[in-house]
Amino acid sequence: MKLQLSCFVLSFALYSCSHQTQQPTPKLQHAQLTEPQSELIAQGISRLMHSKPIILDKDAFLNNSVLVIGNMKGHESQDKGFNNTPDSFELLIKNKQCFIRHLDSKATELLPQVKCREID
Repeated sequence: MKLQLSCFVLSFALYSCSHQTQQPTPKLQHAQLTEPQSELIAQGISRLMHSKPIILDKDAFLNNSVLVIGNMKGHESQDKGFNNTPDSFELLIKNKQCFIRHLDSKATELLPQVKCREID
């Protein structure tokens, strides 16, 4: 009886797994801001890079999805003397949520209050 029950449970589990609809996981897409939000973006970059607060131009990410910031002060690798090159970031979107990604490290930070749109 236990063997029959075990076989039934296993068969049901295999059937259930094989009949699930597989939807592809949406990939992060390049994005632009829908309105100026430089303060929220700056906060996200500071969290992502573990740096002191930074100030960005008001038009950051309004015209393209990549932003280059030269020599971020307070960045932990900068403090150790390793980073003398600019840092590049990209704005991304997935499921109507915006993200900032550091291009060198691929570290990514969710920007929950930022409004952006996918670039066509």
